[in-house]
Amino acid sequence: MDGVVPTQSIKGFAPVSQRRLLGVIANRPHQPDQGFVQQSGYELAVVEFDDQGRCHQRGQMDKVADRLDMIREQGGDVILLAFVHGWKHDARSDDPNLLSFCWILERTSEHERSTASGTPRKVMGVFVGWRGLSVHGFAGIADDSTFWGRQEAARRVATGSIRELFGRMRHYRNSRVKHKGSPLLVVAGHSFGGMILFSALAQSLIECASSPTQNIAPSFADLVLLINPAIEGARYLPIYDLLTSAHVKLHTGNQLPVFVCVQAANDQPVGTWFPVGNFKDRLLEAAIGDLEKRCMTHAIGFIEEFQTHRVSGPAFPFPFVLEPRAKRQANPFWVAVADQEVVDGHSGIWKKPFISFLAALIFKHANVSCSRKSAEPGQDPLPEENREPLESEEDLATFAQSIFAQMNATH
Repeated sequence: MDGVVPTQSIKGFAPVSQRRLLGVIANRPHQPDQGFVQQSGYELAVVEFDDQGRCHQRGQMDKVADRLDMIREQGGDVILLAFVHGWKHDARSDDPNLLSFCWILERTSEHERSTASGTPRKVMGVFVGWRGLSVHGFAGIADDSTFWGRQEAARRVATGSIRELFGRMRHYRNSRVKHKGSPLLVVAGHSFGGMILFSALAQSLIECASSPTQNIAPSFADLVLLINPAIEGARYLPIYDLLTSAHVKLHTGNQLPVFVCVQAANDQPVGTWFPVGNFKDRLLEAAIGDLEKRCMTHAIGFIEEFQTHRVSGPAFPFPFVLEPRAKRQANPFWVAVADQEVVDGHSGIWKKPFISFLAALIFKHANVSCSRKSAEPGQDPLPEENREPLESEEDLATFAQSIFAQMNATH
């Protein structure tokens, strides 16, 4: 993890119990029914789902709903970040994904406090837990054998109560947007968590891509982020068809991305095991053309036609290199290939270059959302007079360099 995340468990959550060297991971919750826990500069809740997609503890969902309802009734704006973990992870207090997510929340809070012209918005995090690992042992061999079983479990989770959770976050955001507030909602998912997120939001993403306004206006979240998502490219084809249509090309202006899929070039589970496991679909189902055939077996990030960007490792003084450079582009749906220095394999997602890339995306959206003057959800949330001018010199790497320089100066 390149030393950018804490290693201790989170205060206020369940104590960490020693995991046996070999065994079955029980289908049960790992966190108590306590609602939001106050951390340094942010608050965090965990909502867990079982293998059938139901809430393990209904109180976890209800307390998130109550908190958002209270903030909305008080006319408050928050930066709301949600993360769905992937394969081999869960909601244990010492899980690396949970700890890394806390690091992102803390940095977001620091950025908001240092850049806000008035009262800084509160930062809230929702960590979505499910049984991403069912069996472990034999030096990881048992863990690896769970890939396809956990894939099926993730598909059930995607169609279960998690949609209620996403719906409650969407209702909060859109209510504040309608009343000319400045909320920010960013949702992210890794691995099968990316598949869960995409499957649950597919309809909203297609509606977003088909927006009749000049700028594609998201009706769900300001930014949807998938990292090494284990989901077939065929699920993305309807969006790809929309984005490459003449109508969308003629009516879309330059804007920040609303959807970003980042795929590690050396991701073996998604790049190799995933196509092998899905090959039966290619034998049993009909497809039109070579693209659709490949999309039936290969994940979104491994379809060359979908790829729009490449993220490379550090090039002094920049923490990463994004090609093409401009952070505002006519196509706000990005599919980026990440070099090994940025994302190493399937699970090496917390490297410094990628953290910088992720932070730059979130912080840029946070800055822009502060000046939002909005109409109804589904309409362009940033009228022309409120959009930042297009900077020919500044890209995401330059922005990331500047914000982390500011953070380092404050410590």
